[in-house]
Amino acid sequence: MSELDFITTDSAEIHDTIITELENGVAEPLYPGDERRIFDEAMVPLFVSLYSSCNDACRQKMLRYARGEVLDAIGENRGLARSEPGAAKTTLRFRLTEAVGTNITIPAGTRATGDFERYFATDRTVVLEAGQTHVDVTATAAEGGVDYNDIPAGAVNIIVDLLNFVDGVENLTTTAGGTNAESDEAFRERIRNATNKITTAGPTASYKYWAMQADPNVADAVVESPEPCQIVITPILYNGGIPDQTILDKVLASCNADDVRPLTDKVSVKAPQTEEYDIDIVYYTTPENEADCIKAVEGEGGAIEQYKSWQGSALDRDINPDYLRKLVLSPQGAAAGLPGADRVTINKPEYTELGRTTVAKFSGNLTVEHFVKEG
Repeated sequence: MSELDFITTDSAEIHDTIITELENGVAEPLYPGDERRIFDEAMVPLFVSLYSSCNDACRQKMLRYARGEVLDAIGENRGLARSEPGAAKTTLRFRLTEAVGTNITIPAGTRATGDFERYFATDRTVVLEAGQTHVDVTATAAEGGVDYNDIPAGAVNIIVDLLNFVDGVENLTTTAGGTNAESDEAFRERIRNATNKITTAGPTASYKYWAMQADPNVADAVVESPEPCQIVITPILYNGGIPDQTILDKVLASCNADDVRPLTDKVSVKAPQTEEYDIDIVYYTTPENEADCIKAVEGEGGAIEQYKSWQGSALDRDINPDYLRKLVLSPQGAAAGLPGADRVTINKPEYTELGRTTVAKFSGNLTVEHFVKEG
């Protein structure tokens, strides 16, 4: 594969360009020995370095040249992350020369080493019970990397953290399992193969995408599979609108197309179910804030209207009176800047869990009272 250059970095070509431009500028030829030519020739390495840096920055937009953080960003766009270093493991045995009559606790994180450079810490708290002379526990390297591998049994034999009565430690197994961070080349190849993760087996995200593509009014969709190869799609419109049959037919046509639906899937579309709720609240304010507080809670764009819009605008959203409480006490949106209530009692709605394909709808039953607290 040929090298890709966005700008030239050839020193001879850059040299010729600089001299030509200078000669055009002074309107006379510049011969070897001319101090002006000598100065410009001295600038060639600087321009080569600058052009090389610019060319490299441009090339890193391409997967085959990207490295380091740029490669990480390209992987992120494909939903991939570089594998972090893996930590080596072993089993440590803490021992006594002679058994004692009390239990000895060895806390999680107790460290041991063999060279004061590579440390291992116990994974959990263990107890060396009275009458026993040793206890075994798994331990993990303090850092990831292959440098912690292949430490032979018995070589991790120095206790770093103070343990009363414990006479010694040793690793029973050769340390293993440490891995370095994924190299640029390995990560680049994994990114290159990322397109293979796109499946034709009907993933949830794919059906949701095609449901939302069916009509610009579709805001969201829940995709379920109650039985193998049975796909049920429930769309909802913006602002909590319930789709009519026309919209449902559009969604079905979009998701049931031969180039979208796997051959073995049977796709159906249904409208969301609805769960009605009432609003019954009592809130308290002060004389100086009464007018503005009423506007913030009951006025146009106030807490009650915001809550009705939020509560009914999405599927899989439980009826949550705490969100209404938040809006009444701390005005947001159109009511931002107005004083909220000092206190609120919410009698209705009550917290209600809803199914994934159910949307909450305000019943129209609204009861609101407010009381003024005298200072």
